[in-house]
Amino acid sequence: MGKFINIGSRAYKVIGVFQDRGGDVEESYLFIPYTTRQQILMGSDKIGDIVLTFNPEIGASGAVKLGDDIKKFLKEKKSIDPTDPSGLFIRNVADEFERSMQFASVLQIIVAFVGIGTLIAGIIGISNIMVFIVKERTKELGIRKALGASPSEIIKMILTESIFITAVSGFLGMAGGILLLNSVDTGLYDYFITRPGVNFSLAITATIVLIVFGVIAGYIPAKRAAQIKPIVALRDE
Repeated sequence: MGKFINIGSRAYKVIGVFQDRGGDVEESYLFIPYTTRQQILMGSDKIGDIVLTFNPEIGASGAVKLGDDIKKFLKEKKSIDPTDPSGLFIRNVADEFERSMQFASVLQIIVAFVGIGTLIAGIIGISNIMVFIVKERTKELGIRKALGASPSEIIKMILTESIFITAVSGFLGMAGGILLLNSVDTGLYDYFITRPGVNFSLAITATIVLIVFGVIAGYIPAKRAAQIKPIVALRDE
């Protein structure tokens, strides 16, 4: 505060420090009075452009309407032909925001389909793994049944292993994603996406989904394991 910063051939006195709680890139900018800028760039006190913000409560659609109303008012005020597109230029960020939200919605649908396909492929893969495990442990399962293990106990054992494999794989993938987000976070300096992370409720939901799909993936192999006859299993070995 109170110090001078030399920019080009001019010295500017620091009278305040700007802080943005949203962590946006404005903190890296220098702000000067618009009157000073007018004198430096245009040598007059004429206003070349105006930047307005709107109440967030009106939403993006309200901001678009506000921009249209301002444009109509200024054209009437300055006697500009309403049909002249070059007579007055207004850049409304709300228009761009709405387009970006539409793109984001389409992207979410695509990601959802990809995610569902990935889950289905995961179920098939884990189910095949469990079928192989059951086949390799046919003798063990036969001995367990011969010693008094009930079909429900066999099913419970196979389902537990299936859930364990699914959960470990899912948590490893989640951990890798979090590490990737943390590494990306350090490189996000001049873009509007800041402090990326994983929502806690989303992580809990993902955990529940992992357990459910682990049960689905292991159900058929577990049913097959429960139907193994001890005599047949020991004879096959």
